[in-house]
Amino acid sequence: MPIQSISLFHRLKLIYKDSPAMAFALLWVMIIPIVGSSLLLSFLYETDTSSLRETNFLVGFGLTLIGSIMMGFAFCPTTLLALITGFFWGWTVFPFLVISYSLASLLGYFVGLKLDHNSLGILLENYPKAAQVVQEKRSKMGTLIFFVRISPVIPFALSNLLFALLRTGWKNVLIYGLFGMLPRTVMAFGMGVMAESILEALSNRKGSLEGFLFLALLVLSIWGIIRFFRSDRSKT
Repeated sequence: MPIQSISLFHRLKLIYKDSPAMAFALLWVMIIPIVGSSLLLSFLYETDTSSLRETNFLVGFGLTLIGSIMMGFAFCPTTLLALITGFFWGWTVFPFLVISYSLASLLGYFVGLKLDHNSLGILLENYPKAAQVVQEKRSKMGTLIFFVRISPVIPFALSNLLFALLRTGWKNVLIYGLFGMLPRTVMAFGMGVMAESILEALSNRKGSLEGFLFLALLVLSIWGIIRFFRSDRSKT
């Protein structure tokens, strides 16, 4: 653990010498999501959320606006926001979450374009999984974006910086990133919906067919993603 900390500190120093803005951005995407998640969960735990469960266009619009800012500036991880959204509002607001996610992708990408573009190698040294994906898929930007987005080991905020450093193009980020993020987002969102269904079933002392069906689909989806990655690696 100390060795990894020293290595990370050393790389941050190298990035800072070349680009203070990039070093600050890297620290931001590492620290702020943790702080933001803690504050958001604390707020939801201590606040009466019954009034938040109404579903209408204003709720969807607010979710789109607030969600895009929170995810775009790394105030909250995308998975956590999808879980919370599914738990409180259910599938009726899922389209708004998808729009929010897409706007957050563009926001993070354009912010990343303002940063230095000579720190890619040093940045990827801290994320070997991301470096491996970049190396394998760099010749095809669309495939690269898809794999980075679908990968559970590459944080959303970091991937936005990565796309900006690679100058993948905002259209590629929007289109291929949308398809790449859907499996993870659907699973996280559905887990939130299932949690609400289970709580409702327990309170009513009756079974929840929706919860069991989604659990089966969740297991099937995870198996499909794992098989997809394994088969792709065997080809490369």
